[in-house]
Amino acid sequence: MPSLEDIRSAVASTRSWALDALSEWVTYASIFGNERPAQEYAAGLYDGLDLAPKLLPVDVDRIKNLPGYSPVKWSYSDRPNLVGIHDPGTQEGRTLVFNGHIDVVSAEPTRLWESDPFQPKRIVEEGEEWLAGRGAADMKGGSICFLWAMAALRELGLEPASRVIFQSPIEEESSGNGTLALLADGYGGDACIIPEPFGETVLLRQIGMLWFELHVTGRTTHVEKASAGVNAIEKTFLLVQALRALEAEANRPERIPPGYRDVEHPLNLNIGIIRGGDWASTVPGECSSRFRFAAFPGERIDDVLRRIRTCVAEAASEDPWLSDNPPVVEFVGFQAEGCEFDPASDLGQVLRKAHSAWRGSNPAPFVSTATTDIRFFNLYYDTPATCYGPVGRNIHAADECVNLSSVRNVTEVYIQLLSDWCGLKRRS
Repeated sequence: MPSLEDIRSAVASTRSWALDALSEWVTYASIFGNERPAQEYAAGLYDGLDLAPKLLPVDVDRIKNLPGYSPVKWSYSDRPNLVGIHDPGTQEGRTLVFNGHIDVVSAEPTRLWESDPFQPKRIVEEGEEWLAGRGAADMKGGSICFLWAMAALRELGLEPASRVIFQSPIEEESSGNGTLALLADGYGGDACIIPEPFGETVLLRQIGMLWFELHVTGRTTHVEKASAGVNAIEKTFLLVQALRALEAEANRPERIPPGYRDVEHPLNLNIGIIRGGDWASTVPGECSSRFRFAAFPGERIDDVLRRIRTCVAEAASEDPWLSDNPPVVEFVGFQAEGCEFDPASDLGQVLRKAHSAWRGSNPAPFVSTATTDIRFFNLYYDTPATCYGPVGRNIHAADECVNLSSVRNVTEVYIQLLSDWCGLKRRS
């Protein structure tokens, strides 16, 4: 292991490469369905670090019966995963997976941003430098950390002494099927780190999450005779009220497990999309909406699905129109179980030691009310996995940004982690 001073110097000398690469990466608007250009750019970064990049298709037939699969009704055509491998030839330590999803959420409405969300902008606030742009924090800023770590090791003439797998999956933001496909294809390891922008903390637990759609039928008519019609949007409101009651029930204090009792309102219902009607003077005859709901670790997703179906059915039975024209509930996208990470595991101890070596104290624990792809490793592939990444701000919101000093901090810790987990050797 080189000295901290030598590592700090190597990180500093490769800083321009890393931040220029991150800035360019953010210009690729890798929203749902448009991931390939950003993956091809990332493959170029991998190739420059001798990581043997491969663009891999997601084969639904291969994964649809596997634990953790989320049902979808969209295509995976021309939407590849990316994997890169550092192979030192011999294995002197344990293998490690770095997983950083390529997909970003929509930046709409872009008018809320101070600048173009896909033209990254460096800003300085109170002496701290930030990079703003969609995906700068979630999570290209985290993904550049593990590439920066490899670049700094090359600067030192070193490399990990065991296999390191670099995963860039699609669909972390909608299903997780990208990571599931990579694991099904055999690209696993002895442990995994995901650099989500949780502020240099160690993720201990995360909730489960699911998506569902409601399809409500009404009766169209001219607004002149509105009473003769049935407004599908207004009928949807009745169901939303029932779902809000289900959310309140799920968050009752006696239902909250110990690990979430210090978290305010841990399970959240969100109405993310609503589409209904097509003319202001016509009573709308249909309305479709998409929701996100959550569950605690240990809860079976099938049980939550059943509660949602029951909630909607009971609410519909109390309305004369909906009882005769029942709404359709469809589960598409996320069906993600909650999970936990043991900080006393070998990975937890090595990560804590690596953080302490650079920051002088133990990393803070983090409990998430969202989900990440660590669930696949921990629940289905018997692989310890947690999140440790930089400080991000305005995640999924306007003016998303990542703290560049924190990106450097995480890179330094990753080098220590690679040394302690994988071992280091001179480059051949």
